Amino acid sequence: MPKAAGIARSYADRTIFDNLDLDVGPGDRVALIGANGSGKSSLLRLLAGLDTPDAGTVTRTGRVALLAQQAELQGTVLDAVTPAELQRTRLALAAATLALDGGQGEALQAFADAEEHWRVAGGYDFEARAEAVLSGLDLRGDAPADRLSGGQTRRVLLARLLLSPADVHLLDEPTNHLDSAGAMWLEDWIRASPAAFVLASHDRAFLDAVATRTAELERGELREYPGAYTEAMRLKATLREAQARDHAAYQRKRAALDEERRRQASKGAVQENRRRARDNDKFLSSHKAGRAQQIHSARARAMQKQLDRLDEQAVAKPYADGRVVRLNLPPAPPGPAEVLRAQGLTVTRGGRPVLSGVNLEVRRGERVALTGPNGGGKSTLLRALLGELPAQGTVHWGAGLTRAVLEQGGEELRGLHTVGDALLDANPHLSPHQLHEVAAGLQVPGGPAFALDALSGGQRTRLSLARLSVTRAQVLVLDEPTNHLDVQAIEALEGFLLTFPGTVLLASHDRTLISRVATRVWRVEGGQVQVLA
Repeated sequence: MPKAAGIARSYADRTIFDNLDLDVGPGDRVALIGANGSGKSSLLRLLAGLDTPDAGTVTRTGRVALLAQQAELQGTVLDAVTPAELQRTRLALAAATLALDGGQGEALQAFADAEEHWRVAGGYDFEARAEAVLSGLDLRGDAPADRLSGGQTRRVLLARLLLSPADVHLLDEPTNHLDSAGAMWLEDWIRASPAAFVLASHDRAFLDAVATRTAELERGELREYPGAYTEAMRLKATLREAQARDHAAYQRKRAALDEERRRQASKGAVQENRRRARDNDKFLSSHKAGRAQQIHSARARAMQKQLDRLDEQAVAKPYADGRVVRLNLPPAPPGPAEVLRAQGLTVTRGGRPVLSGVNLEVRRGERVALTGPNGGGKSTLLRALLGELPAQGTVHWGAGLTRAVLEQGGEELRGLHTVGDALLDANPHLSPHQLHEVAAGLQVPGGPAFALDALSGGQRTRLSLARLSVTRAQVLVLDEPTNHLDVQAIEALEGFLLTFPGTVLLASHDRTLISRVATRVWRVEGGQVQVLA
C-alpha cells in the first residue's frame, strides 16, 4: 500500500504541491479530484514509484499498478492485456510440457514447478476473466491491437490494468472513452474487487458510485473529506460557509479595533493649548495634558497589540474559483417557438446507414441530451442537423436563429489566432473593455492579444466556457463538452446551461450533467433515435 509523507513536487520554478500526506489502506477507494494542472497525475506517478518526490517520502507495500496513458500494442487485444508474468509462465509451461516426452524425473519435476507457477499466476481462469473484462469494455480479444482507435487503445490499457495482479490500482481518468454502459460495468468491477483504488476522475456519477473518501488537490494542498464526491463537496461547502462567516466576523472585529486604535492615537497626539490656561494654572494644565496623552497613547498601543494577536489568529477568506466570466450583456432575441424539425433524416457511410429515417422536433427553451454507446451516431446526428454531412430527408431550422457550436476537438477555433479573435467570433459586439475583462478571467498575461496556441489546457477550458457565456446565440450545439474539463469546470458549465434562456442540443456521456440539465433525452443507437423523455 502506498503512503506519502510530506512530499513535494515542482516543475521548473512552479511548485505543484508541497508537504502533502496521503495514506492508502487495504480496501480504500479514494476519489482524487482537483483542477486540471493541480498535480493529480504527478501524485499518482509518485505513488506508483515512477517518479521521485522533490521532498518527503513515499513508501509502498504490496503490488501497485498505474493505468498507463499510452503504450505500443502488438498482437491481438487478448495478447496486449495478458500480464507479462502470465506470459512468462505460459512459455515456461509450454517448454516443460515438450520436455515431458523424455519421461525423466527431472522433466516431471520441472513440469510440476512450471504448472504451479502458471496456476499461481492465474493461468487457469485468466481467459474467462479476460473475456468478462473485454466484454464489459466493448473490446474483442481477437482484434489486432495495432489497428485500434485512440479510444479503443485507451480501453485496452484499462483492461490490461484491471487484469494485472495488484493490491492497489491507480486509475487516471478511467472513464474517458467509456460510454455509460462501460462506466457502469467498471463501477461494478471496482465494487467487487478486493483491491484498493485511487481514482483521479472528473466523472461525478462514477466517483459517487465507488469512492469511500475524497481527496482534493487545490492550490498545492491536499484536503481529505469522508464519503464519495457529492457528500464530500456538500461537507466542503458547509466548511466554506463557516469559514466565510468566521472571516467576516474577523473583519468586523478588526475594523472596530482599528477604528478605536486610530481614535486613541489621535487623542494621544493632541497638543496642549497653554494660551487658554491662566498663568497660575499652566503647570496643572501641562500635567493633565501630558497625563491624558500618555493614557491615550497607551490605549492605542494596547489596541495595536490586540490587532496583532487577532491577525495571528485570522481566518482566511475562502478561495473562490470563478470558471465562467459573466458580462452584463443585453438578452438575445428569443427566436421562433419551433427551433428544429427533421423528417426522414438518413445518413449513409460506406454503403451502410448510420442514421435511418430519423424524425425529430425541438422547441424553444428545451435542453435535449443525446445519449448512446460509442459509435452509435451522436456526433453524426449533430453534424447532419447542422448540414455538415450529406444526408437524405429534410432539416428545417427556425427562421433567423443563430447557433453556437462547441465540437469535441475544438474545431470551431480553427482559423482564429488570439483570445480576442475567439471571443469576437462568439460575439462580434464585445467592446475592448469587455474583451479585456474576459481575458483577465482567463488569467492570460497578454490579454485579448494572447495567442491561442500558447494557451494551457486550463486556459483553453476557461476560454471555451467564456465563449459560451458571451454568445448571443439562441441555440447551443455541444458535442461532448465535458471532454478534458475538470470537475469544477463541468459544474460551472452545468450552472451556465441551467440558466441559459435558449435551446441546447447536448451530446454527452456525463450522466450527472444529463440528469441535472436535460429536459429531454434522445438515445442514438443502431441508426435510430429513440425519444426517452
